[in-house]
This record gives sequence, C-alpha cells and structure tokens, in this order.
Amino acid sequence: MSEALRFELLGPQRAWYADRPIDLGPAKQRAVLAVLLLAAGRPVPTGQIVEAVWPEEAPVNGPNVVQKHVAGLRRVLEPDRSPRTPARVLTLTDAGYLLRVAPETVDAVRFERGVRHARQAQSAGRAAEALDEVTAALELWQGEPFTGFAGPWFDAARHRLVELRAVALETRTELELAAGRHGELVGRLVELVAEFPVRERLRLQLMLALYRSGRQAEALAAYRDFAASLREEYGIEPGEALQALHRRILRSDPTLLPTVAEPVDAPVVPLPPAGRSE
Repeated sequence: MSEALRFELLGPQRAWYADRPIDLGPAKQRAVLAVLLLAAGRPVPTGQIVEAVWPEEAPVNGPNVVQKHVAGLRRVLEPDRSPRTPARVLTLTDAGYLLRVAPETVDAVRFERGVRHARQAQSAGRAAEALDEVTAALELWQGEPFTGFAGPWFDAARHRLVELRAVALETRTELELAAGRHGELVGRLVELVAEFPVRERLRLQLMLALYRSGRQAEALAAYRDFAASLREEYGIEPGEALQALHRRILRSDPTLLPTVAEPVDAPVVPLPPAGRSE
C-alpha cells in the first residue's frame, strides 16, 4: 500500500493512492499528517505533534486528540484495511508515531534532496548535471507550503523551504549565466528580485545579466535603486560583493563579459559571495 502513496506539501496539501486523490479530512488532521510527512520514516513524539498543531493552547487531552486524528488518517491511508488488522502505514512506536512511507514519496523531501545534489554537482564542476537536478527540483514547487497552518513549527518549516527555493533559484541562475544565457535571464531575474527584494545574490545576477546583454546603464540603475532602497528601509549599504561588481561595471571591466558562450557542461566559476541574502 505505502509504495502507491504519494504526497504534496509544496503548495496545496494533497495526497494520492496510485492515481486516486485522497480526502485527508479536517484541518487539524491534515496538520498532523504534515508534521509526520516532514519526518517520513522517522518517529515523531506525540508531544511534538501537539506542540506543532496546537501552538497556542494545546487540548487538555492532547495525546487522545492526536490519536483520534491518527485513526482518521489510518482510515484514508489504508482504506482496505480491516479494523481488526494492525495498521502498517501509520504506526505507534515507543519513540512516537511513525509514518512508514519512503521519503521520496513526499515532494518536499525530493525537493530538498534535489537542491542538495545540484549544489554538490556544481561544486564538483558537473554543471550539466547540476542544472538538470536543480531544474527538476524547482519544478516540484507549486506554491507556498503549509498555507492555513499557523504556529512556530509550521512557520519555521515554511521559512526553511522558501529559503531553500531562493537558494535553488540562485543556483540555477548562476549555472545559466555560466552557460552564456544572460540574454534570456533578464526578464526572469526582474521578477525574482521583485519576489525576493533583499537577496543581494539575485541583484548581483541581474546586474551581471544586464551588463552582459549590453545594457550597462540599466545594470547601474539596478544597483542605484537597490542601494537607495536599503538606505531608506534599513539604513545600510549593499554588501561588498555587490559594491565591487558596481565598480567593475562603472569601469566597463572586460573580464565581466564571457568571451564565448560556455557550454552548459563546462566547469562553473562561482560568482563572488553576495553577503546578505535574507
């Protein structure tokens, strides 16, 4: 049964058995499942589930309420199981509740693994492999995860995944810049800096793509706009990497321009670190 299950958390929470969608039940039951999914294959203590799902005011009989939702999940995850037959997919162990599904059945887990593998391949100079990995990982993203779930546990899990997506987007852009695709990147980067307005690495990549596309004035304007925004909102200056790129663009540094478009499987020369990326 568990081999046929698959789950999505990157966007609306959904689940399937083979090609049939599963009704996951009420919001708290779905939240319990989300906590278990991020720990797929590892037991989760009942107290941790209670703390995550009821962050402000836990029910007095929290473990019993969790048990009720687990019973509901068992019914939908194993619809053909007889009530007299022990559950196989969602079990209780000495260490807590254990969702016995392969981690790769959860899109968020595949996403994290894909980004990690892409960065490892990039570091090893396998640019084509890295680009394939990070592109496949980003295609799993259907929207912000855990919409409708509140509390510190879900906020932290959501922030971690959103941050990892930003890292993945920067990694893909760096690989494509190294492959000489600056012309086709400008439009996408404009959208990304609007979505992540204080990530300096994306600003650096936008400036570089503009400059390599023969749009020096726009690259300089992108820096001025960002610097003014930082001063006005935070009272700070852009990081050293961004300032250094600005100086190089001002003097039309020829080393910023690729001599020829590099094939995508060429070794990647990493861009300089961009400092702040919150």
